[in-house]
Amino acid sequence: MDILAHAVYGATVCSRTGLGGGRQGGGQPWWRDRTIWLALGFGVLPDAVSMGPSFVAYCMAGMPDNFFHQFGGNGITLYRCMHSLVIGLAAVAILRVARKGLALPALAWPLHVAMDAVTHADGKFGTTVLYPFSTWMFPGVRWWEHPGVVWGYWLALTPIWMGLMVWRRGGRVIGGR
Repeated sequence: MDILAHAVYGATVCSRTGLGGGRQGGGQPWWRDRTIWLALGFGVLPDAVSMGPSFVAYCMAGMPDNFFHQFGGNGITLYRCMHSLVIGLAAVAILRVARKGLALPALAWPLHVAMDAVTHADGKFGTTVLYPFSTWMFPGVRWWEHPGVVWGYWLALTPIWMGLMVWRRGGRVIGGR
């Protein structure tokens, strides 16, 4: 998935209010819920940590060739670590003990990994969900080669947001009693 989608899905699914939920308790607007911003950060964390430094260096070098073709070496090892459900869930467990309030937004990291598992095929950017214990990759599809997949995961947000709104209203449909 693209990094913006990871940010939006993380904030939607792994925060107290979710972007589609509109308001948290006490009539506060959604942007005041810090778990939204934390979930957004955890949602982009695997890509930001594994590719961010290499991308900055690539940009500073004048953007020669194609970044994704040049990306390799230690960056791929870090990519595998950050795209591991084992490591992501271990981080959530540690945060659950150390900083309980971070556990929910931190779930955006394993969510990122799970979504990448089905939207990345095997190869350089395949998602090694059991790394470092295994290099097995889920046989997903390359989202960047299939525009329908991109449309699908963006359009799927609408029913998710609508479901959040109905759920927050105690099952009452908007405009109903």
